[in-house]
Amino acid sequence: MENHSVSPAETKVNTADSPKESVTLRIYEEVLEDIRSGKLAPGSKLKVRDLSTTYRGSVGSCREVMNRLMGERFVESRGMTGFKVKGLSAVDFAEVHDLRDALEAHALRTAIDIGDTAWEENLILAYHRLTRGGGIEDDIVSREARHRNFHLALIDAGSSDWHKFYVRVLNLHGERYRRILLPKRIQNPDYVAEVDAEHRQLMELCLDRDADRAAVLLKRHRSRSRADLLNELHKLAPDS
Repeated sequence: MENHSVSPAETKVNTADSPKESVTLRIYEEVLEDIRSGKLAPGSKLKVRDLSTTYRGSVGSCREVMNRLMGERFVESRGMTGFKVKGLSAVDFAEVHDLRDALEAHALRTAIDIGDTAWEENLILAYHRLTRGGGIEDDIVSREARHRNFHLALIDAGSSDWHKFYVRVLNLHGERYRRILLPKRIQNPDYVAEVDAEHRQLMELCLDRDADRAAVLLKRHRSRSRADLLNELHKLAPDS
């Protein structure tokens, strides 16, 4: 009989790697949240040693996080002097919005065409969590997470891993613009109720396999705050 036991050396390596990965992931999630919320303001400088102190991690872990966030376009390099939070601009927002529109529209039609019962069940569950979670104690972080998960559930059956990766990143960028520029609107109960009514319509059209109407509604839904965000961005930089 073959011996499949793990050697002491392997155990030591795995034990050492796991906490480091856990710390790096925690720092990544905390920094990303602070960027999305505006706590780390657009354009602000990021020094790895300062991040190490603030987020309670090693310099190496913080550098890994900066490199990952650079790849996701939330952070930019300042050459030999460190990093900075990516700025906001009308051009950048329009590109994020339009690219996400194109990716989601294609994936939605594919999902409606090939989605199975498991996809339908996951979509219904995501909608239920979106509209039932939080209550009076709801906060913007948990609401946006449920909102993001619902939109990913819409297209899940029609997306490759690459597709999901780019949609997720673009979704997070869009969330950053909303949270920084329209914080009062996205927490207004009347606005949330209107948006969730559209979410319900989207879910029902998907379950009815009505791809044409679902695609039209998704585009209208995604454009709901586009003009207002562009207006706010032009106020910040009239020439952008």
